[in-house]
Amino acid sequence: MQPIDRLVGCVEEVDVVDVGVVGTAACGDGQRPHDHGGGEAQWAGGGSRGHGMSLTTRRESGQGATVCTAGEAGLPGVGVISTVVQDMVLDDVTKTWPGSAPAVDHLDLPIPAGQLIGLVGPSGCGKSTVLRMLAGFEVPTSGRVRLGTRDITHLDPRERHFGLVTQQNQLLNHLSAARNISMPLELRENGLRVAEIDRRLQREAGQLGIEHLLDQQASRLSAGQSRLVQLARAVIGAPVALLMDEPLAFLEDQVRLRLRSEIVRLHHERGLTSLLVTASQHDAMAMCDRIAVLFEGRLEQYATPADAYGRPATVEVARFFGEPPMNIVTGRVDASAGIRRVRVLGRWVPVHTTEVDAYHGRDVVVGVRPEDLVAGARSDDSVEVIVMTTESIGYQATVNASTADDVRVDCVARGPAPRPGTVLHLRIPADRLHFFDPATGLAVFHPPN
Repeated sequence: MQPIDRLVGCVEEVDVVDVGVVGTAACGDGQRPHDHGGGEAQWAGGGSRGHGMSLTTRRESGQGATVCTAGEAGLPGVGVISTVVQDMVLDDVTKTWPGSAPAVDHLDLPIPAGQLIGLVGPSGCGKSTVLRMLAGFEVPTSGRVRLGTRDITHLDPRERHFGLVTQQNQLLNHLSAARNISMPLELRENGLRVAEIDRRLQREAGQLGIEHLLDQQASRLSAGQSRLVQLARAVIGAPVALLMDEPLAFLEDQVRLRLRSEIVRLHHERGLTSLLVTASQHDAMAMCDRIAVLFEGRLEQYATPADAYGRPATVEVARFFGEPPMNIVTGRVDASAGIRRVRVLGRWVPVHTTEVDAYHGRDVVVGVRPEDLVAGARSDDSVEVIVMTTESIGYQATVNASTADDVRVDCVARGPAPRPGTVLHLRIPADRLHFFDPATGLAVFHPPN
């Protein structure tokens, strides 16, 4: 078997993305290799430049990836991951360390091709462990990790061809920003021409507006600049997927918003399959197509941002989304004699769904968003509360208040922020109440979005 760079023929240069993962073929005679469904021509092998090989291509049934084999030149017919966008799937994945509860517990998580998926949850819920198993830095205790139809559970991280951005400084501080960005190209088995590396470097730097940083030593970059350089390095090799572990953490607001915008833009322009691990509900809701919510290693909900906020699957999810989060209080259901109502915060409130009938004479968990619990004029059905603290954003104030029974609730006051000790009167909106089962925490009913 001959190495690629010793073969003689039409192929002048081969653009190899990583060990076992390949990119674009450019032929010396001006002809492209055989077309395969509109994607770039790709082949198996570890070399980066070759001469004289004919390539054949095929698309495997049910798989988004294009797999290529070498023809008359006698190259190894090894299937490889191409740059064609593909689904990523965690299939019943569990990760356990000795003497501890599972960090990830029987997780089923499909990440559709071309989508930006957010993975959120409180600290210690298993978010980063999930990303590390996708990246290949951790091996699941049980279950499988798949890319398209290929099982990559035990595949070396270098062969997965994923871009990675983290909150930690992963740059080589003694090198310039330019060298850090171009490093994935320089480390390819037979390398690219210097001119091609520089062309790609300038392209990525230009798109991210960091040309002025290229000559700076990495150790002198700010946190925001380091993240932008990491992002350029992650995408310069045309990865099949982009994995991000808290890439926006500990950044100033303006820098964070800029980086957030750049990530979303690159995701869509490059057609990447991306996973964002974040503790920030704001970033997840602003950036992602869908959000997976983890608690104690288990998937609580997998939904669009609108549904995660407006139709939380559990009490835990309801408490996670929103700033401040949903008010969760206990209510008593009365569904007798044609009456359907719930007593909440000391007032009877009509209920507009039969879903609560099963709780007649029993408690149910009631949720109401602070923006739906608005202070107004005193009335027979309003609830009197005393202001404890306020947070004003100009046109309205978020208020934490206490009822006569010492139940704390968050609500919204229009206009100037009321002072602590002020008495407010809250109207409980019958058409905006959420109901959850008190034993399981599962949602029973949501009002329309």
